[in-house]
Amino acid sequence: MLQKARIRTAWKSHDRTISIDELANAFSAICWRIALSAAKNLHQQDFVYVNDEQRLAVVREFLFFQIHLSDRLIHEKLPDHDRNEFVNSLSLNCLRHYAENTIELLDRQPDMEETVNALNHATSSLAGFKYVDQQPGYEMYRLLGARIRDILGESQTNKWVIDQIMEIDGPEIFDLFNKSCTRLVRNSGY
Repeated sequence: MLQKARIRTAWKSHDRTISIDELANAFSAICWRIALSAAKNLHQQDFVYVNDEQRLAVVREFLFFQIHLSDRLIHEKLPDHDRNEFVNSLSLNCLRHYAENTIELLDRQPDMEETVNALNHATSSLAGFKYVDQQPGYEMYRLLGARIRDILGESQTNKWVIDQIMEIDGPEIFDLFNKSCTRLVRNSGY
């Protein structure tokens, strides 16, 4: 079970219009907190990280998954122009969180070209799968689990990570993400 992360879904001022960039920045904070919580949960479930680099790579995969979910969630609420601006801003903000934490933990700048290519590959792969009844289908969770297993390796301990993601963590991530972001969008006036 994912740790309860404090996720803010309201704005300090209710009297003003929230910009697309502000909405995307708030989404990125939600995505980061959920991704970090999900990575910690895998460790608590006795999946093994060799080092912080591997842990950050898993956080990055959870971020990519949520960026894709954000696009699916927001596509009916924003016109195409605003939606494209939102997804681009969200992606940049999530990548900023990832880069800042990589610098802090590993004392080096991540390869951002490789990271953007990985994001594009992950989201385009997820785009080919069904999103049934406003939620990810089985294939989306399976792909997320497979990508994380590829990072962790197929040791005796980690070979079951796909099942953990598909059956438990993936749906929990989606539920927390969906509730938080839906509330945030509603409170934004979109």
